[in-house]
Parts: sequence; C-alpha cells; structure tokens
Amino acid sequence: MTKGLLREAATLLRRRAGEAAAFPDERWMVDQDEAGGLVLTAFVPEDVAPDGVVGGGVVAWFAYPESAEPATHSRALGAASHMAALDPQTAVLLAAWLETTASLADRAEELGDVEGAAPLVEPATRFARSYLRTTQA
Repeated sequence: MTKGLLREAATLLRRRAGEAAAFPDERWMVDQDEAGGLVLTAFVPEDVAPDGVVGGGVVAWFAYPESAEPATHSRALGAASHMAALDPQTAVLLAAWLETTASLADRAEELGDVEGAAPLVEPATRFARSYLRTTQA
C-alpha cells in the first residue's frame, strides 16, 4: 500500500507540473510587474538576456506595495517564494524521488529487508500522505 501511495503522489505531482508549465524547461521566480506588484513569473533559458535580465510571463499576481497591511505583503512574498522554489521542474524531480523510493521499497520487500529500507521509505511516505491529503497508508 505504501508503494502505491508513493506512486500515486508521484503521478499527481507530474500531472500538476505538466499542467502548470507551458514549456518543459520552464522555471519560476518571484518578480515585480510594471506597477511594482509582486508576481510569480515563468521563464525559460531563452528568456535570459546576455546581461542577466530575465523576461517571462506572469503566472500569478500576489500583493501590491500600496497595501495597508504589511503582513499581507510579507505573507504573499513567502507564498510566491515557496511556489517559485517548487516550480514544475522541481516538482518533477520530487516525483522521481517518490518513484525511486517506491522501487527501493519493492526491492527491499523482495530481499526481505523492509526494516532496512524504512529510514528512506518512511519520510517519502509521510510526504506522499501530506501531498495527497490522506492519513491512510
């Protein structure tokens, strides 16, 4: 059941990453729009100019500097930064980790050493449960 949970989470991560990205090599970063508003921007390597300036398209808008609530902007920056760190390419790598861990669990079961694999399988399983919003094994 654990291996199925890991593979289910990996499949969902891959699907959502594919739906979120316009291009396979797309990355995300926190930026500002023309009005100084906080945005999450998508870009690909071709969008990076020789001088390092990055162009790209806006994925999401967050808070604006003129907001009366400083905490709103701070929290929005945290959310945008978190989303940028877990962009579609990173999500695909996380899915690969879950799939590899499921394969490790398969092999550990074949070898009769499920306990030996537990230190690697258990954290992945906790992540998969959290990601899938489930408490079941």
